Amino acid sequence: MKNFLTIKKGLRHVASLLGESAKPAFVGTLLFAGMSLPLLAQEVQPITYTRPSWYFGAAAGANFNFFNGSTQKLNDDLTVPTAFHEGFGVGLYLAPLVEFYRPNSMFGFMFQVGYDGRKGDFDEVMSPCNCPAQLYSTLSYVTVEPSLRFAPFKGDFYLFGGPRLAFLLSNDFTYKLGTNPAFPEQEPNPDVTGEMSDMNTMLVSMQIGAGYDIHLSPNTKKTQFVLSPFVSFHPYFGQDPRTIESWNVTTVRAGVAFKFGQGQVVGAA
Repeated sequence: MKNFLTIKKGLRHVASLLGESAKPAFVGTLLFAGMSLPLLAQEVQPITYTRPSWYFGAAAGANFNFFNGSTQKLNDDLTVPTAFHEGFGVGLYLAPLVEFYRPNSMFGFMFQVGYDGRKGDFDEVMSPCNCPAQLYSTLSYVTVEPSLRFAPFKGDFYLFGGPRLAFLLSNDFTYKLGTNPAFPEQEPNPDVTGEMSDMNTMLVSMQIGAGYDIHLSPNTKKTQFVLSPFVSFHPYFGQDPRTIESWNVTTVRAGVAFKFGQGQVVGAA
């Protein structure tokens, strides 16, 4: 009660100091301050953007190459005594990319052109002299891969497939013929290197695969970045490196694409 009387006396003292002429201005100031509080409390809403439709970027990955068939005549100067059959190798895949797909749609388009390494080691074979033999290939191409993109749930998971056009880039080989282990004092044979003959300079095949978009940017950013791990399968048909014999390559590719695009302001015409 004592505190209330003190506050009341203080207000009367302030009023007496202001005088009758200043009272309207004082009251107006209080009213303006009260009206301003709700305006200050309102937060400014950030601008939001749609997901982009066009993406640009690059893809990188590893080609797991499985060799089958047989090869024995390496070129006009060298036909090895024992044919090579199966083999395996890991090659580099690197390509720029362009993609188009509208947000919340099922179909889109993908296009990649780049380096496609299909190198590998053939399994060791034994020559008639009981000498182990090895063959290594640096097979690589420039690949052109247009694909149809299909998102079955209209979300971030997608399937893709399309043709593959490959243009021969490298076809070097290294042939190693060991010595008979029963005669350890033999001089080692030098490696034989060269280019394989009778190569197909262009291949037409296909690929199918799947990927998943991981959005790295919020929808408050106009430029948005996406990381897309993917895997694809390249069957052996259409992938015979040579015009002779039966060597063929089946490839499983695993990699990641990094891409970016620009969204549109939500609600913009």
